[in-house]
Amino acid sequence: MKGAFIVFEGLDGSGKGTMLTRAADYLFNEYKSFDRLLITREPTYSGTGKQIRKMLQQSDSPMSDAKRLLQLYLDDRKDHLEFLRPLINQNCVILCDRYKYSTLAYQQTQGIPLDSIVKLHEKMLIPDIVFFLDVSPAVALQRIKESRSSTEKFEKEFFFEELRNNYLKLPSVLPNENIKIVDANRSKDEVFEQIKAYLNNFFKTKMAEQ
Repeated sequence: MKGAFIVFEGLDGSGKGTMLTRAADYLFNEYKSFDRLLITREPTYSGTGKQIRKMLQQSDSPMSDAKRLLQLYLDDRKDHLEFLRPLINQNCVILCDRYKYSTLAYQQTQGIPLDSIVKLHEKMLIPDIVFFLDVSPAVALQRIKESRSSTEKFEKEFFFEELRNNYLKLPSVLPNENIKIVDANRSKDEVFEQIKAYLNNFFKTKMAEQ
């Protein structure tokens, strides 16, 4: 049986990490037909991923280093996919915190044309489901402020406003990809109920087709 590749996307402060963890617990307990369940993230903690994290922490300008970041994200993602592809074919459910959609939204907001970023990802693995946790920039920034003492280069309200708009365009830009927009302004339980409904529909359909 082939596994599944599920991605969680959104602004920092959208709650995607929390929802990914809850989804992992739910799937592990409710669906027993898969051999393994893996949680992963981008950027990874490889050498390239560490370069990205260092740049995000050390720079305060959200518009700087766009081309360099784009290339680093692509290199990191290609290495990541070499690891992930065999697992999907071995009946593994993979839950990933960020994927190509972050690059499409963030680097577009930095000024790189969207078409060129889409083209660079044409041959990359397409997830079975993508959850975009849609939250207002004000709410996202307030959550960040409450959870940690410092911010990173992209965590500015003007940047978040355009970033959110660019994320919301992706379902029409990629109409053949299964992107679900989830209202993440609600309570954690309410947000997860939305995600759980999509997960149940997907896995029950998948199991019926086997």
